[in-house]
Amino acid sequence: MKKHLLLFGLLAVLFASCGNSNDNEYAPINKCIYDIMSDYYLWNRHMPRYQRGDDRNPADFFESLLYSKEDHWSFITDDSQSLNDELAGSPFSMGYSPQFWYYNDQKNVLIVVEFVYPGSPADRAGLKRGDIILDINGQSMTPDNYYELYLKEQATYTLGKYDVVKNELVTDVDISMKAEKIKADPSVYDTILMVNNKPVGYYVFTAFTTDAGYYATMDAVFDRFKAAGVKDLILDLRYNGGGDIETAGHLASAIAPTSVVENHEVLVSYVYNNVLTEYYTSRGNEDDIQYRFPSNSHNADIENLYVLVTEGTASASELVTIGLKPYMNVKLIGASTYGKYTGMFVFDNTLEDLEDLENWALLPVCMKYANAEGFTDFVDGLTPDYEVEDVLMDGYQFGDANDPMLATALDVIGGQPLTAKAARIMPFKVAGRNRSIVGNNLIVKQNRLTK
Repeated sequence: MKKHLLLFGLLAVLFASCGNSNDNEYAPINKCIYDIMSDYYLWNRHMPRYQRGDDRNPADFFESLLYSKEDHWSFITDDSQSLNDELAGSPFSMGYSPQFWYYNDQKNVLIVVEFVYPGSPADRAGLKRGDIILDINGQSMTPDNYYELYLKEQATYTLGKYDVVKNELVTDVDISMKAEKIKADPSVYDTILMVNNKPVGYYVFTAFTTDAGYYATMDAVFDRFKAAGVKDLILDLRYNGGGDIETAGHLASAIAPTSVVENHEVLVSYVYNNVLTEYYTSRGNEDDIQYRFPSNSHNADIENLYVLVTEGTASASELVTIGLKPYMNVKLIGASTYGKYTGMFVFDNTLEDLEDLENWALLPVCMKYANAEGFTDFVDGLTPDYEVEDVLMDGYQFGDANDPMLATALDVIGGQPLTAKAARIMPFKVAGRNRSIVGNNLIVKQNRLTK
């Protein structure tokens, strides 16, 4: 299953409804998948012809339809409930975000913790940002078993430390955790820092979840920023792989100049396949092809935005960044972002006429997005204005001015020479990031085709 997604939301009735079939077990599901893809898939003209009664596993069938030359993101899952839970920010989880690193000449794998959700099992166990996990249930992690061990619902973790002088990893303590359904509020940290006697907001946002209930935390943050007179904001999206377009719009409208929000300027525009382009054009509703800054009573009227980014910054995070750039001063600090300029709709059996999907949910790429200046197709990601390494293993907590990425932002804001960063020689190599089911994607609420 592919892990990348840019999502739209959901409405009404499918143009090509999934029909019943008397064929074999998977044939009705595959027919439903094909009908959806024919209408909505951005690269539908590259799809192979449908063969009646195709009874392959739906995951294999779906993969056979994808335009591999350009599509690196569309995916399907046979667990639609888990998908919707994670999209809503209520996953079954230990509550920490991992980075996986090779060591020992790539014979072994360790986990470095990116962040921990407050109140989660990981938080209660004392796990924190920068912690190193060496073993799980007494087993060393290897390239063959590390993800299976990571997914254990109950486990004992052996934490370790890296001895820079001896260039070796040493074991520290054991902690035990049991996964549960958590409330993964993406507003994990905020503070106000003073630079040259002026307030600077710092806000860590980790996912664009579909649950608007989490807006309350975000709104309170921007109310504090506004009350303090914050005009410079450091937005930490270095571990944010994307999510819901509505949440992206809410965040953008909290940040943007007030006039931009009040005038409902264009945040992004969409480019579809010929079927959807003709359909949406005939409707004459500009909301089908543009997403404008929504109203937001918690707008803080920020003037200068400094976005902390890494290759893990994707999709909705990139959308917010490029969407704001035509209207305000935006600088990127860190490393080139992931490069996800496409969007997805979610199709599952909760939608009318899609009962044949059973427990399957598919998220095909259905559009590209561009900002108000037409900027799109950033295949190599967004290039930082100031290139800085994310020094995760040193264990700097969010808000620590010694964190090189935050330190660079503060130097730029204060007009100071950039803090010197010592060259680092690390005996480790990043193997991958969290394989969240919604990682590196943007979800948009769709208008379904009607007959």
